[in-house]
Amino acid sequence: MTESYTSFMMDHAAGNHVGALEIAGDMHMLLNSAGAETAWLWSVVGGAILEQQPELTQTSPRKALPRKSSRVAESARELLEMADSSLKWKRGISGISYATTGTSGAKFMKLQPGQSAPAHGHGGLEATVVLAGQFTDGHGVYTRGDLVLGEPGKRHKPAAVGDETCICFVAETSNPLWNLFR
Repeated sequence: MTESYTSFMMDHAAGNHVGALEIAGDMHMLLNSAGAETAWLWSVVGGAILEQQPELTQTSPRKALPRKSSRVAESARELLEMADSSLKWKRGISGISYATTGTSGAKFMKLQPGQSAPAHGHGGLEATVVLAGQFTDGHGVYTRGDLVLGEPGKRHKPAAVGDETCICFVAETSNPLWNLFR
């Protein structure tokens, strides 16, 4: 378990992720029992910390942990169902196929066996959840349900491993400079 994974899951359990990153965390929890357990443990720790905090005033009620909306969990399930059905794939400049999700900052990525994208980095956080097949980023090999984090400045080379087509859900934080060119 890496430090970035621990931080990501702590933030996810606390409800600090929004949009595409929140869905990536939910997908990871739905597909990976260790991910679900990690998020549950961090929510217990967060609740215990809040219980130890003194009241601000005698009359003010204690603030509860932020609760994740059920709408997001439904979105993660709906997106998983989309990935299992027929998506409209479009081939990108690199040769990798992508499909839209309807969620800002999120897309599906499909790599044929042995196919890879050019080595690259990102200006923001990228969270990739493997939905089918096997995936490598040059730093490890990942299977269904695994969450792969690409931190700003970290270079990677996404590729399918094995004989199966690899399908991933990819969530990225917004890059304000890039948004100027959209």
